[in-house]
Amino acid sequence: MANTYKSNVYLENANYRPSGQNEPQELTATILIPDGTALANGDIIKLAKIGDGVEIVSYELNLDQFDSNATAALKAKLGITASDACLLASTIVQTNTSGAFSIAALGGDKATSGGFAVNPFPVQTTAQDVILTITQNAGTNYVTGDRKVTLRFKYQYAYPDQYVTGVTGVSSSNLLGTKVNSRAVTYTYNNQAP
Repeated sequence: MANTYKSNVYLENANYRPSGQNEPQELTATILIPDGTALANGDIIKLAKIGDGVEIVSYELNLDQFDSNATAALKAKLGITASDACLLASTIVQTNTSGAFSIAALGGDKATSGGFAVNPFPVQTTAQDVILTITQNAGTNYVTGDRKVTLRFKYQYAYPDQYVTGVTGVSSSNLLGTKVNSRAVTYTYNNQAP
């Protein structure tokens, strides 16, 4: 049976959203996998939660050495609950030289062999967990000692030119109604460029 591991950032139970509409914010989530724990196929590492309408625009994933096989075998994919490989498709996440693994990507950066596995990032209408899923275990030769998995990512609103201005369709059968979006107000300082 697969195990689920949760970072402290995830356990805070906050849906991360940017504080502004136009600038991305950054979050770092780290989880410690204790000595004696071998990651197995299907294990899920829950790193953080992002709110609805939020997109990840870049990420950096770092793993300590988990696999000391002569040919590294540990594979993982990185994404969100609804699209678990949207950031990184199933990839070997260890090296045979140092053992540690680091990868960084910027959304839309396909020209330099970077970018996300799914472009554009699949923005969701519900809150999503940011997860790393083990797709192939190392089998043998797991490294002893405590090991860390760290994810740093930048996130922002997917639709920065809109904001909620009201609710329509409220009735006894639909108490939540439907959000109404409008274009954001732009201040031009008497039609002068800022």
